[in-house]
Amino acid sequence: MSAAIRNIRKLMACAAMAALALPLTTAAHHSTANFDMAKSDTVTGTVTYFGFTNPHSFFDMDVVDKAGVKKQYKVFTLARVVMLRNEWKVGDVKVGDKVTVTGNPDRKDPQYLYLRSIVFADGRTWNQDRVIER
Repeated sequence: MSAAIRNIRKLMACAAMAALALPLTTAAHHSTANFDMAKSDTVTGTVTYFGFTNPHSFFDMDVVDKAGVKKQYKVFTLARVVMLRNEWKVGDVKVGDKVTVTGNPDRKDPQYLYLRSIVFADGRTWNQDRVIER
């Protein structure tokens, strides 16, 4: 077998391996594996940052616990484009809003949550089933 044929075969093998690896890295990027989907926590606090972005939206909030200690929570949610398709609007969450969030806690840091539902500052409720109650 000539060196040219060996080089073509090596190139084709590398291209095939790269094509097989691409979907795996994409799926891993959007994974919720770090969140314990069997548990949920509900917290009420004040929004300090809201990133209405792709590929994931998220917001930070200050929560005062029963002992009076302020804790910072980070709440991860869907992409902006998906949220807009499911009845979110720009301005639904703003810095300074007091919201109540129910979410799945991160397995290592319970102050990181994956959003399951939210009660907006105006009293409307949204949940992962895409239901808005007025």
